[in-house]
Amino acid sequence: MLALLPSDRRAWGKALVAEQHEITNARERLTWAAGGIFMSANELMRTLFMDRPTWIAGLAFGISSAFVDLNSSTRWPYIGLLFTFGLILTSWRPKWAWRWIAVLGLSLPAIVLLTNKWGPYSIDRFDVFYGLVPATVGSLAGLALRSALRWLPHRPAGH
Repeated sequence: MLALLPSDRRAWGKALVAEQHEITNARERLTWAAGGIFMSANELMRTLFMDRPTWIAGLAFGISSAFVDLNSSTRWPYIGLLFTFGLILTSWRPKWAWRWIAVLGLSLPAIVLLTNKWGPYSIDRFDVFYGLVPATVGSLAGLALRSALRWLPHRPAGH
C-alpha cells in the first residue's frame, strides 16, 4: 500500500507502519493494521478518481468506441478510435495512464456483457478484449508525446 500512496502521503503511511510495531497486543495491532489498510485504500481511491472530467471523457470515449465497433463491419474504426482516445487521455492526464487503458479497453466487454449482444464476438468471446492493445499503444504514444514536448524549446507568447 505504501507504494500506491501519493508521494505527499507516503510519510504518513510509513509512520502508520512504524507505530504498528509499538503495539504489543496482537488484536490491537491487527485492528491498527486493518485501519491503516482501510485509510490507505480510501486515499488511493480518492486520488485515483479525483479527476472526474477525465473519467467522464474516458467513459464517453470508451462507450462510443464500443458502439462503433459493434455497428461496424471492420475493426479498423474501433482500433483507430481507441488509439486516438488513449493518446488524448494520456496526453491530458498522464498520471497512472493504465486507468485510461482500462476504461477504454474494457468498455466493449462491459457493454457486451451488460447487453448480452455478442455480435461478432459470439464465436470467440475472449476476442472482445482485443481493444486493450490499441488503447495501450495509444496511451504509450501519449506518454511519448508528452515527453517529446518537454524537450522542445518553449518561447514566450507573442515573440
